[in-house]
Amino acid sequence: MNDKTYLEELRQLFPVTEHWAYLYNGGIHPCPRPVGDAMRDFLGNWEKGGRDVWPLAYEAFEKLKEKFARLIHTQARNIVITESTTAGINLIAQIIRPSKAQNVIVTDLEFMSDTYPWIVCHPAEVRFATSQNGRVSLKDIVALTDAQTAAISVSAVAVGSGFRMNLLELGNFAKDKKVPLIVDAAQALGVIDVNVNNPEIDFLACTASKWLMGPTGVGFLYIGEHYLKSPPPTVGWLAAANRNDWDLRHCQLYEDAKRFQGGMPNLIGVIGALAGITLLEEIGRDFIESRVRHLTSYAIEALERIGVDLWTPREYIERAGLVFFRAPHHQELHAKLKAARIYCGSFLDGIRIDPNFYNTIEEIDRFLDIVRIHMVETKGIS
Repeated sequence: MNDKTYLEELRQLFPVTEHWAYLYNGGIHPCPRPVGDAMRDFLGNWEKGGRDVWPLAYEAFEKLKEKFARLIHTQARNIVITESTTAGINLIAQIIRPSKAQNVIVTDLEFMSDTYPWIVCHPAEVRFATSQNGRVSLKDIVALTDAQTAAISVSAVAVGSGFRMNLLELGNFAKDKKVPLIVDAAQALGVIDVNVNNPEIDFLACTASKWLMGPTGVGFLYIGEHYLKSPPPTVGWLAAANRNDWDLRHCQLYEDAKRFQGGMPNLIGVIGALAGITLLEEIGRDFIESRVRHLTSYAIEALERIGVDLWTPREYIERAGLVFFRAPHHQELHAKLKAARIYCGSFLDGIRIDPNFYNTIEEIDRFLDIVRIHMVETKGIS
């Protein structure tokens, strides 16, 4: 089988390709056929069996934890299934519980869910490392760190510029200072490898609904060994090791991440997330990363020639699957792209594309043609 034939087979897995040149896979990933099929099958079984689906769903729940764990080189005992990256970051903040005298360091490249939990729900000072040309350097984080720093929280890949943080460098610094390192991996996992053991990451939160090709409403949180026995901020029946005793007066919490699990998970979402990560395993992350690197490099080189204000780093070691740039009248450009059935993101006064392995150079060229014409038409217009 040649590469072109294989790519066409992969494209058949995504009905979205019949309707869009879909280049926003890091926003909400389009549903692959195997994911939709798995969720529809579960719905059918639920309709016919009600509570009888629970054993099948719980088995999928446990398998999903194992697969999430394998993805980041850890064990299922360290994994909590959550509803989103946001839920994970909030749970981390509740575990750390910084005091008013302490501070938490973030960057100005983060998504809102990475900063709001600290700003709104906790009294600690939130310090922002300022980016330069879409990047944050270690020295900027070092300059903000002191004896009262309760945590350093960063995105493995920044949602805006697409900058890939040097986690090894940052992790070594955080470990040396004995400061917990928190990583939002939503724009990383499924494209690049993240190993929570190298560097030593204390917490990692992610969603299934982006590069892991699952539905919204499902994510996971990795909790490092040092924090596994922390008191959970909320407790549900799944957190109790003695739940089968139906003992209302005594709750024996699990000794691992299960103590943070709470109540019944989003069952149909779990089924879909399991199908998504299984598909990722079958295709292979190395192949996916290679395709994404090829497509993003092609787009970046062309955008540079067109003359947009490119925020994404050129070197692949500093980026992953996101390409972000600013252009005059970006909302007008976004509307032109959408009218041409090209789906991408538009925020921070710019345009973002996130091509995945099933996308093609032809789709990137369609996108570039519209950007090129728009830049000519708006040249000199403020």
